[in-house]
Amino acid sequence: MTTQAPHPLPVSVVIPTYQRPDALVDCVRSLLEGTVLPREIIIVGREDDESTRQALRQLSAGPKDSVSVRSVWVRRPGHMPPVEAGLQMASEPLVAVIDDDVTVSRAWLESMLIHFTDPSVGVGGGRVQVPGQAPGKLKGKPGHVTWDGRTWGNVASQEGDRAVEVDTVMEGNWMWRRDLLRSLRMDPVLNYDDAAMYGLDLCLQAKTAGFCVLYEPRALVLHHVKPRAPELDRANRPARAFSYSRNYTYIMMKHLPAWRKVAFLAWWLGLGERAASGVGAAGGGG
Repeated sequence: MTTQAPHPLPVSVVIPTYQRPDALVDCVRSLLEGTVLPREIIIVGREDDESTRQALRQLSAGPKDSVSVRSVWVRRPGHMPPVEAGLQMASEPLVAVIDDDVTVSRAWLESMLIHFTDPSVGVGGGRVQVPGQAPGKLKGKPGHVTWDGRTWGNVASQEGDRAVEVDTVMEGNWMWRRDLLRSLRMDPVLNYDDAAMYGLDLCLQAKTAGFCVLYEPRALVLHHVKPRAPELDRANRPARAFSYSRNYTYIMMKHLPAWRKVAFLAWWLGLGERAASGVGAAGGGG
């Protein structure tokens, strides 16, 4: 049995989920084996998802007395409404959001929390590892946005023994100050397909508000890849490329000053990336 370590900053963990009951149970159980426990776990399901309701009944017999497990149900389509619903229900000053198909390492929450004693830290993100797969290839400065709007990816693949300041972190393994995240705008324009890059938009908003974004490689989760709804299958590369390109372009047009927008469009339309190549690219750029 794990003894809950006291901490001055209690945490709500939000888990959006859909028809993955076994993965959800594994995810919650991994949270309950941590060196530090959250104060509450909020599971956000879809109204018609009976398999998640069954998983909640299974979990109701197991969680520790010190951890409240609550649920909320949404009807609005899209990836972002469950995150918004969980955020609104959260009662603690820090809110972490994780995917339902991950299990967290024992020190995951402890590794995240140590940074939030600094009031300048608004959001922290952690490392994601897929068992049996090599980490994503690192190029440039992962997690950073260049002057011309290029965003270096695979930030959650970086290893290390200390946190680093970045411009953006991965949505499926991150922690926010609750009041900060509530004050930001979850732009409904980005709630398209699987809401690609919506985390970049929120992180840039946080930085504009004067907060620091940190990447903490010791806050590790294991991503156990599970089937997705057919319409969100990431193997559907044309649909994924369109969704990514649409949202990325919108975010850069929203956040960059005029002269940097020109530079971004010149790069994006001329070269682009491997996943969404510009007209001048044979195989992709950054």
